[in-house]
Amino acid sequence: MSQSNNAEAHTPHAMNQIVSSSTSKSATPNKRRKRSTAVAPPRASLRAYVVLIVLVSLVFSPLLISDVLWSDFDSVERSAFQTMDSWQQAWTLDSIRQNNPIAISSYFLEQAIPLPTATVHRGINILLHLFAAILLLKNLEALKFPAAFSATLIFALHPATIQTLFWAGYRTEIIALIFILSALYFGSRNRNARDYFVTIVLTTIACLVHPAAFAIPVILALVILHKERSIHVESFNRVLPLLCLCLFLGVWVNAGSAHIEGVDTVSNIDRLNHAGQNMAHFTQQALLPLNNALFHRFDTDAKYEFGAGINLLPFLLFVPVFIFTAYNIRKGWSRAILLGLCSYLALIVYGISQDGHFINGALAHEDHHLYVALPMIVALVITVLGRIIYSMGIAGKELWVMGCSLLLLIEITLSAAFAYSIAEPTKMWTGMSERWPNAWEPKAALVDQIDLSNSSEDSLFTNSQLINMLQDVLEKRPDLVERRKQLARTFAAEGQRSNALREYKRILRETRPDNEFLEEAARFLDKVGLSWDATKTRDRKTNTQ
Repeated sequence: MSQSNNAEAHTPHAMNQIVSSSTSKSATPNKRRKRSTAVAPPRASLRAYVVLIVLVSLVFSPLLISDVLWSDFDSVERSAFQTMDSWQQAWTLDSIRQNNPIAISSYFLEQAIPLPTATVHRGINILLHLFAAILLLKNLEALKFPAAFSATLIFALHPATIQTLFWAGYRTEIIALIFILSALYFGSRNRNARDYFVTIVLTTIACLVHPAAFAIPVILALVILHKERSIHVESFNRVLPLLCLCLFLGVWVNAGSAHIEGVDTVSNIDRLNHAGQNMAHFTQQALLPLNNALFHRFDTDAKYEFGAGINLLPFLLFVPVFIFTAYNIRKGWSRAILLGLCSYLALIVYGISQDGHFINGALAHEDHHLYVALPMIVALVITVLGRIIYSMGIAGKELWVMGCSLLLLIEITLSAAFAYSIAEPTKMWTGMSERWPNAWEPKAALVDQIDLSNSSEDSLFTNSQLINMLQDVLEKRPDLVERRKQLARTFAAEGQRSNALREYKRILRETRPDNEFLEEAARFLDKVGLSWDATKTRDRKTNTQ
């Protein structure tokens, strides 16, 4: 990220005006100028805000169609809301230390709205995401970074944000980003005592909402370093109270969570291995989000056989950048890069230290751990590219408009395709079962989704495919009696009488079915010529009345 000294020529073209609304104007030549003065890039116009709102609404609108929310097939607790009976429980002292009471209370509130809960849930998430994007734009404009609006659009439409917006339980990340960006905005502006007081309040709330917020004092110190032409220790005095506040809150929060049972006892080597894989995955998803999914497979076999030191490789890749910026620390552009990179690393530390989980509890990469840090790395890359390309003059301006437009088109395509692929539950569970072939939960959910159609003609699957899915489910969960009943019926519908007979007999032998199923089994036994067995089955029905 860097300040700009380049001119932005006026153009009637709408896309040029929108994309370049956050780029730089050149300083007017001055014959007696003793030193160059940086001119703040123009702020985003009302048209830019309208474009931001419209694009986000259109790209993420398919998410509002899905009725999947707090799925029974998800065995992982995504939020403490799932175990609470009322919103008041979220505001107890222990809950405030461990959870996000604002997010939990919002889950209870949305259930009282007389609209489909799933639609309301994701509608609120999209609105909060839009607010976070606007706050990012305000921060970048306050820091006088070029290409601020372009960076905001790239973040707002990024495919890696979709898991946070779609899957229930991750609103904490969006709320945390809002408070972090709000605290950074007032802290970097710092016009008067009121701004400083608001910064303290917002930082306190942010730290109680999400552990990543403890990085706020570090980021504010880097903001001060970026703004100061010469480094003075006194300039950092206002960061010290915030640092002390965060330290106090950190001790208080950790003291309240010390008694929690079931603490993860993963070894340090495994923890470092997991963090390294998470860092590599998150950075790849931020910069090249081509492999989009709600849950990404975690390579549990990657033990880095060449030694534990290679676990640090994803982190060591940033070392050359630090060396380069340190060598040029007195230059504004170097301090801007340092600010962006350190902000990303400071906010991602918590995310990479956490293990994500698939719905069956297996280790997985989850993009919601990236959400809080995503704006920082996006802003870093886009504003640096904008500064470099715009330094080329008028040709650079045209190149930037074309390149940014192409990048946005690709990103919109990726995000819209991903949103559409999970909007319809049948497609979502199908994709999940293909990505996780050894998990029975997606297949069971898919079978239930097929049942909801109540019409095999409208189903995307044949009876043979349904049989294969049911057999996969029952192989891992033979106790699912209703699934076995469905398998028997499907065998019968497919004309596989011997297989259907085997399943019917197993159910009759191992369970105590109700009268309705006993009559169903008896009719099938009569059909295959086992009249004596059918009579015995009906006798059971009589005896159970």
